[in-house]
Parts: sequence; C-alpha cells; structure tokens
Amino acid sequence: MKQEILYKKEIENIHKTEYFKKDIKITDALIENFFDNILGMEEKLLLKLILTKTPAQKDLDKLLQIWDIEKKSGAKSLLLSHLLKTNPDLKATQYEEGRLKGLILNQRFININTFSHFKKITAKLNQENIVPLIFNEALIKVINPNFPRYINYIDLMILNNDCQKVLKIIKSLNYNVKKDNQNKLNVYESENSEKPILNIHNTFFLNAKNQNKLVKNIFKRAKITNIYNIRTYTPCLEDILFILFINISDNLRCNKSYADLLNKILDCHFILNENNDINWDIILENSKLTGFEVKINIAVNFINKIIGKIIPDKLFFEKEAIDYSNMVLFENFYYIKLQKECRNLKILNVIKKPLLIKKYIILKSKYKFLKLLNNHPKLIKLLIKDISKIYDKQEF
Repeated sequence: MKQEILYKKEIENIHKTEYFKKDIKITDALIENFFDNILGMEEKLLLKLILTKTPAQKDLDKLLQIWDIEKKSGAKSLLLSHLLKTNPDLKATQYEEGRLKGLILNQRFININTFSHFKKITAKLNQENIVPLIFNEALIKVINPNFPRYINYIDLMILNNDCQKVLKIIKSLNYNVKKDNQNKLNVYESENSEKPILNIHNTFFLNAKNQNKLVKNIFKRAKITNIYNIRTYTPCLEDILFILFINISDNLRCNKSYADLLNKILDCHFILNENNDINWDIILENSKLTGFEVKINIAVNFINKIIGKIIPDKLFFEKEAIDYSNMVLFENFYYIKLQKECRNLKILNVIKKPLLIKKYIILKSKYKFLKLLNNHPKLIKLLIKDISKIYDKQEF
C-alpha cells in the first residue's frame, strides 16, 4: 500500500469535523478541512480577487477592512500589491499603497542581491563544465517575472557525481557551506549569515521512491537555457507542475496558510493558463515512480476547489485515493482498536481467569486475520464497504 501521508493529529482533526461523517473519502474530508481551516477569510478573498478577470472595488474594500498590513507578512502583502498593479482601476488607501510600494522596492533589492550570488557561483560552475538545474521559486520568477515574490534563496539541483566538485568550487569562492538534516548543501554568504542564499540539492523529495531515476528523468527532459547569461537546466513545464503539486500537498500539512502556499497555487494557475498543451502523462509517470499518487490527488483536488476545474482531476489517481482512505479507516478504526484490546488482555490474566479463554481466542484470531489484511486494499474494501458502517459499529 502507499506510504503514510497523514499524521494521527490530522486524522483526529478531520474526524471531529462534519466532513468526515459524510459519505466521502478521507482525502476529500481532508481537502474540505484544509480549505476551511488553513485558508483564512483574507486569503480566500485575496485569491478570489487575483483570480477574477475583472475584480470589483467593493470586493477589494471588503478585503481591506479585515487585511491588517501591519500584521500580515510582507510576502502575503506582495500579492496584494500585485493585485493593485495589474488592476490600476482598483484603489487602496494612500497609507496602504505607500506601504505596498515600499515592500516592492524591498523585494527587488533582496532579489537582486540573491541573484547576484547565483550568477557568481553558477558562472564558476559553468567554467568547470557543470550546468545545474534551477527549480522552485527562483525558476518561477524567471518564467513569470512580473509576479512579485521574495527570493531569499535559490534552489539548484546537481547530479550526484558532481557533488564534491561543486562543494570545492563554492568554498573556493569564500562562501560558507553547511549540510542540513535534509542532506542538502546550504550556501551562506559568510559564517555570520543567518539564512542561506543558495540550496544545492541532489534529490527533489526526501521520502520519494526511485529518487535517482526521477532526477535523471527530469534532467533528461530539461533544456539548457541562459538565465542572466548563465547556463542552467530548466525543467519542462510538466516537471515544474509536478514539483509544485507535491509542494502544495506538503504545505497544506503545515496547518498554516503561508505565502508560499498561495504563491504556488497562483503559479499553477499561471502555467496552466499560459499553456494548453501540457502532457499530463509525464506528471502521471512521475507520481507513480515516486509513490506520490495520493499526494498528487490531494493537491489537484485542492487546486481545483480554489481555481475551478482547471486540472483534469479524473486522471489523477481516484482509485489510489479511495484505497488509501480505506486503509486509513481500517488502520485507525478497526485494526488499532482491536490491537489495543488484545494487548490489554494479558495471557497471565487469562490463566488466572479461565472464563476469559474464549474471549482471548476470539480476539487473537480476529486480530491475526485483520493483520493479514493490512496492505491489501482489495480485501480491506470488502471489509469496509463504506464510512457509514464504521460509524454504525464503532464508538468515537
């Protein structure tokens, strides 16, 4: 069966909501819970305004009544500045417009500084015949330069056989390099710097299956392009979307609506609106290769809920999502409860109280039978025909 993607806390959270009691999948209940509890009213209004072709002033006024520019992060307020810039008929207050212009100037300064280090380091890599692959925020900024975002660091991917050489080159340029707990190299401007300016990766996702093959496939489909006169690999649009989908799915798990989540949703919208010839088979292939079918299903359905049916979700692993939902139900509401009962029924107690022998044999036999079902979706589906049966038989 698919790798675990839900934490116990998340299962308990959706368990408490009305969504879970409807005749829907666990993954659907999770999406409803994310939408209602992670995205606040301000974020929903902002996304609606940005995604509307002709946003109305009254809707902006409604947003500004609850949008505290002093408390909202600068990264989120940049989205508000983008809305005003692309819709000159919309007007904020003079105070808000002044603050937003200041944010844009600050963002440009930070980005210029970050990209200057990217150019310096990557130019040296090019001299040594190493062409890294650029991805995530910095790549999207190159693809969609008019969309404002902070680029605090740049993500580069290199092939494993270049790792030591790249490390030596970066250190020769007097940068400070540290390996973090995700096994990537973080490049700092100096020893006293608190935040990295570059992240050097050799994998895209820590918990993915077949990681080396995924990296090779993405490099194979990528094209060498010049970014600021520097040679870099840029992934194909399908691989960019795949990475965005997985990041969105993971971001939802943080239980907070970070600006990064909003940016990535809008990035997907931009790419899909600008390109009508997406080869969805590549995204399907990546998902199966990595074992991320359910993550992709969650991301696609969440994006479609916000943007509308912009992604053909019928292609994206409905069966896998149902199997995973049944597995979650089985493990949490059948198997674990019985497991606890069996553990509480100690053999010594049974010996002392012979009347417990029958109960002991029945429980152990049932437990062993359910244990055999684990990781067999088809058998579990026969046991769990629908969510309502679980609610009829179990106490919560």
